[in-house]
Parts: sequence; structure tokens; C-alpha cells
Amino acid sequence: MKVSTPSGDLEVSIIGASVEGNFIVLKVQIGVWNPKIYLTKDDLWSFFSILLRPSVLLYFLMLPFRFLFRRNKNN
Repeated sequence: MKVSTPSGDLEVSIIGASVEGNFIVLKVQIGVWNPKIYLTKDDLWSFFSILLRPSVLLYFLMLPFRFLFRRNKNN
């Protein structure tokens, strides 16, 4: 993943996930930092509602075709 800011671009890697109490905790690496992101059920609902937008759903539907055509170009 990449985070783009006016200050520059940072690579973001999700290195783990766990449950702590009522939170899903994502352990990430952003440059030299290793923060934790705490997600509540409301955060998850917001995230999934964004992923259910038509343009994002279309992207997901096209992924297998992009994979197949890219794979054929390499052969």
C-alpha cells in the first residue's frame, strides 16, 4: 500500500492483525514507524460501505480479467 501526502509518499505494510477487547488491531509498518490501528465496529461498517460503491465493485469484478490478460502477455 502507499500513502501519498504533500510531504511525500510512504509505503504501508500490514504485518499482522489481532483482537483486543472490542477492537480489531492492525499492526502496520509505515516507513520506520510500527503503529497499531484500532478499528471499532463502526469503523468497519464505514470501511465496507466505501468498498460497496459502484466504482470500487467494478474494480473488484475486473480484477480476475486483468490478472488473466496480464498473465497471457507474459507467456
